[in-house]
Amino acid sequence: MLALIRGFLAAGDEVHIHTYDVDKKLAARLPVIIHRKKLFSLPGRWKKYCFLHLCNRHFDRKSYDLSLALTRTASAHIAVVGGVHPASVSMRQQRSHCIRRFYDRMETKFERNMFAQTPRILAHSKRIAGEISTYYPETDLKRITVGYPPIDTDFFTRVKDDELLQTKQRYQIDSAKMTLLFPSKGHRRKGLEELLAAFAQLNPKKFALLVAGEKMSGFVDIPAHVRYVGYVDNLSALYSAVDYTVLPSHYEPFGLAVVESLHCGTPVLVTRQVGAAELLHSGEGVVLESNSPEILAHAIEKSDKTRVPPGFVHRNGLSICQHIEKLKALVC
Repeated sequence: MLALIRGFLAAGDEVHIHTYDVDKKLAARLPVIIHRKKLFSLPGRWKKYCFLHLCNRHFDRKSYDLSLALTRTASAHIAVVGGVHPASVSMRQQRSHCIRRFYDRMETKFERNMFAQTPRILAHSKRIAGEISTYYPETDLKRITVGYPPIDTDFFTRVKDDELLQTKQRYQIDSAKMTLLFPSKGHRRKGLEELLAAFAQLNPKKFALLVAGEKMSGFVDIPAHVRYVGYVDNLSALYSAVDYTVLPSHYEPFGLAVVESLHCGTPVLVTRQVGAAELLHSGEGVVLESNSPEILAHAIEKSDKTRVPPGFVHRNGLSICQHIEKLKALVC
């Protein structure tokens, strides 16, 4: 959302935000017009569902030249789709309890309504476009356009040599080893369990893994050459300092970490289930058919240290200004 706001503002557009919750410090820094729907003391999910319902009933897309839905509302010109709910449900490894199943039905109901009524649908990968047609076959395929999410190149940048050295010292990155970064907020879905099992097979004198983001709670038998580095506000320096970013997900509709890493010059190791794998070319990474520990360990052992040439974002049309132009073209 912030990338889109900055993109539209840079293009000289007036930006309105419709929401039910506001970060006042963030809002104070943004020259936008905020329309807040006050929903009082409803529980979290019910507040969200009430907001979606109110938007569907009262938001008038004709009041704007262009409107985007970043959540499951059906009232905007364009629905921006970063994932399809039934597809994510199908990838769960454990059976959901009754309350979770009820929430799943609610999410699917709003999502189906969104696909039925929104004039244009922007899918963040070909994988997502396929999932829309699979789980909602009644959707008119002519309304679906694949548009990969943009990268904020002012925020994610290649770091200079002195900052690179400082980062390696801060995170104790040994240049003699092959060091991989696993950035995640959903460890099990993103394949951390399999990755830990893979590292248990790898020589600790030659390989290391850094885990950024969510704590590794609930995981046991963590190898000694796997370290948790906490939450990192700006991953640019860490992306640049490691040899590979690894995302062996069971299900990943896109995977922004992949393109962020590539923009910073670091190749990636991902599974075919990661939507961003569609963008990879020779020398930019390794795409695996499975995230089994044996396949992961073998791929890591066979990987060579390399760098991705500058210009990945612009080669693939992923800059914010390019993305804004594409969005406007959809409603012209």
